[in-house]
Amino acid sequence: MIGLYGGSFDPVHIGHLRIAEDIREFFSLEKIIFIPTYHSPLKPESRASPEDRVKMLKISTAYNKKFFDVSDLEIKRGGKSYTVETAYYYVNILGYHPAFICGTDSFLSLHKWKEPYRLINLINFIVVGRGKSTFEEVKEYVEKNFPEKEVFYNRKYIDKNRTAVYFFDGRKIDISSTEIRQRIKENKSITYLVLPEVEYYINRKNLYRG
Repeated sequence: MIGLYGGSFDPVHIGHLRIAEDIREFFSLEKIIFIPTYHSPLKPESRASPEDRVKMLKISTAYNKKFFDVSDLEIKRGGKSYTVETAYYYVNILGYHPAFICGTDSFLSLHKWKEPYRLINLINFIVVGRGKSTFEEVKEYVEKNFPEKEVFYNRKYIDKNRTAVYFFDGRKIDISSTEIRQRIKENKSITYLVLPEVEYYINRKNLYRG
């Protein structure tokens, strides 16, 4: 089973990487592919260029090439990045329903995504959250908007031949790309929030300061 991890990654930080590794290990995924968006329709435009965001991801995943990979599929496509198009691409290549990783907040807006009903029938969702109360929120959301889909709590086995929602009760890592960009703007340290090589890259390219 391949995991697809989409997002702006502006910039990628250690929270992204540790959560991805936790998910890979828990669900016994063969590989996780990080897929940076060109532009997410539901978010402001990214502050760093697509090329810089891809480069920072490649720097960050170089330590774990056996299990982590980076795809510039959505960057090359340009324009607004729609998960349904990416999902369709990977289903055709893999021949099964892969797993798409996202946070609770993002998943709870799924009804606003492009072709949500088609999307939820193309891919499995691994929804990262914390605690039983968050799981219940996700479950109620699915029952209301996608009643035909099952929701599982910390179930390790993902069925390639059908789609469902798999809630992963992950560790809490209170780091955000927004916080990192703000700290850089205020000339504050981002040491230990990103990998040292990414911090060096951000400083060398003078990112997020304007």
